[in-house]
Amino acid sequence: MSTIDLLAIVTRCDFPSGQGPIGDHLGLARFSASRPRLVVRTIALNTRQMRLNIAGDAIQLTPGDETPIDLSKVRLVLYMPVCLEIEETNLAATAPNEPYSLFAAQQWRPVTGYLEEHLARRIRCVNEPRFTRLANNKLIQHATLRGAGIELPQTVVSTGYPVTSPLGSYPRLVRKNLSEGGWKSETEFSPARLVSRNETWEATPAIWQAPIDADHEYRVYVMGEEVIFVRLERERAAFDVRMTRGGRPQARIVRGGTGWKDSMRAAAKALRLDYAVIDAMPVEDRLVVLEVNANGVWWFLPDEVGDELERRFHAFLDRLLAISPRAVLT
Repeated sequence: MSTIDLLAIVTRCDFPSGQGPIGDHLGLARFSASRPRLVVRTIALNTRQMRLNIAGDAIQLTPGDETPIDLSKVRLVLYMPVCLEIEETNLAATAPNEPYSLFAAQQWRPVTGYLEEHLARRIRCVNEPRFTRLANNKLIQHATLRGAGIELPQTVVSTGYPVTSPLGSYPRLVRKNLSEGGWKSETEFSPARLVSRNETWEATPAIWQAPIDADHEYRVYVMGEEVIFVRLERERAAFDVRMTRGGRPQARIVRGGTGWKDSMRAAAKALRLDYAVIDAMPVEDRLVVLEVNANGVWWFLPDEVGDELERRFHAFLDRLLAISPRAVLT
């Protein structure tokens, strides 16, 4: 088995979402095709065809009929499934006719956990998987950002309208999912909503935030030292930009305000992320961080914006490969 320059561990391309299959959400086929001297392998985290062998610290993964992958021969790992929640973390999804599907899934989950820990110890990763997972827990994320002095909206996590909290005096609050995913089913999406005190919602834990009134927000891409600001136009009635214009909000790349790059780098650094996608709102001359995504992408943005972000992300991978050792660290 030869050295692999880039091993990408992603969500399988045909994985269904509310807007159809996920597809090649990082443009890895284009990355590989334009760099013929590199050996690039892409494997899906949630495929039923995955076979593995773990012997001590040696891990071999074999996706279906493909050539086996020896993790000791990988220079750089891009561990970026679209979502890290349970249905996508089994490494090998159970078959529809599996008689003991829960039990089968339980046997695969420790493998996923060990793989993430092993990658952090042995191989250079774009983001270490353990930090990606911590950052994607919004409770941990918020606590970490607050501790680092990053400005957040007034926030409470509660199973109902937080009437006994400092936000209880607000007649309306923004209610957001606490989990990473927003799809309740293949056809039903759960967006952020502006909710009044008297409305009834399912009694599940949720994030409640004080509304910030603005006609735009920013999606900020941090790629190492490079910081790219994308301005997203908001509709007054929609508090989740993914619900505007059929999920394709108007967007353009802009310069950003004074000191904004430093504050966005600080947010990523607090979470120990080399790559981060930050949702932020303008308040006077500052940016208030709504959320940091350790595996954020650009597929919902206009094509010209998405193409430019993909180009810069691929250049970011080039920079990491340039400093990644030819012999994998042990």
